Amino acid sequence: MKKSNITKIIRMFLSARFPSETEEKVQKWIIKDKNQQAKAKASLDYWNELDVEADSSTYASLERVNLRTGYNKEHLAGIASYQRFARVAAVVVPLLLLAGGMFCYLSPPNEMIEVSVAYGEQKRLILPDSSEVWLNAGSTIVYPETFAKDKRLVILNGEAYFSVQKDTASPFIVEASQLSVKVLGTKFNVKAYPNDEKITTTLTSGKVEVNVQSQPSRILEPNEQLTYDKKSSDIHISVIDTHDTNSWVVGKLIFTNATAGEIFRTLERHYNATIDNEANIPASKRYTVKFLKDEDLDEILNILKDIIGFDYQQHENKRVLTQLKRNSL
Repeated sequence: MKKSNITKIIRMFLSARFPSETEEKVQKWIIKDKNQQAKAKASLDYWNELDVEADSSTYASLERVNLRTGYNKEHLAGIASYQRFARVAAVVVPLLLLAGGMFCYLSPPNEMIEVSVAYGEQKRLILPDSSEVWLNAGSTIVYPETFAKDKRLVILNGEAYFSVQKDTASPFIVEASQLSVKVLGTKFNVKAYPNDEKITTTLTSGKVEVNVQSQPSRILEPNEQLTYDKKSSDIHISVIDTHDTNSWVVGKLIFTNATAGEIFRTLERHYNATIDNEANIPASKRYTVKFLKDEDLDEILNILKDIIGFDYQQHENKRVLTQLKRNSL
């Protein structure tokens, strides 16, 4: 279709000059993907020609559109025609509700930022709201370049410690695997590695709401840890020493009531090494051990083999754990 015809149709639609029986067909044509750029330009040209005074309902309508499309007014601030756009929102809103994709034409998209940390590394980040995040080894976080007005949403795969700036109007939400954590301003740790059997949320200060799939939400108080078992869907809340749980932020490794498998997976991520566990260590056994002196991997394995009971051999960057050989009588 010629651009001149597109412009004519758009202008007639915005000025309500189509009969009612035709308007529905025009609406369907507007929301089709074809010629979207030309439709958007014709609409913008028409808006710029209008001189309509806005009232409170105009801005309320515009705000509803913003919320519905995930758009936020900060992005409009850089557009020269924003004030005029707001003045004619009463005319524009019907079109935007039908073809919300036109927002993409009017302003740059809100880019998503993805940060990943390799095994053997850690990283500290500052989010758009000045909240701080410490990412543990083997973790990924995804967040928008600019947070929405009504919420601050991040997606986590792995482990991170958060120090969140308080904003009562915009809750901070961490989506992690099978649960989400919602806060206003606080410090907490989320551990949600895909190959771990459990997901944990540990609260240092403030208050958080934890939602696990279809189960009732749980509120955590400081020094409480919620543990979610992926297989059984069981949830357990316990009082713990958060200094131990968050010790990885300062390079310490502290394991509390952990299985051998949990310990070895953490060591793999922390030291960027492969540990093949062929030692047949019972999963029912639990261990509490602390490493506070920046020990290397072999120093730690030599300590653990006496505590847990196994032998191991090193092959380049791989450690193979085998069953402990006992001397026969």
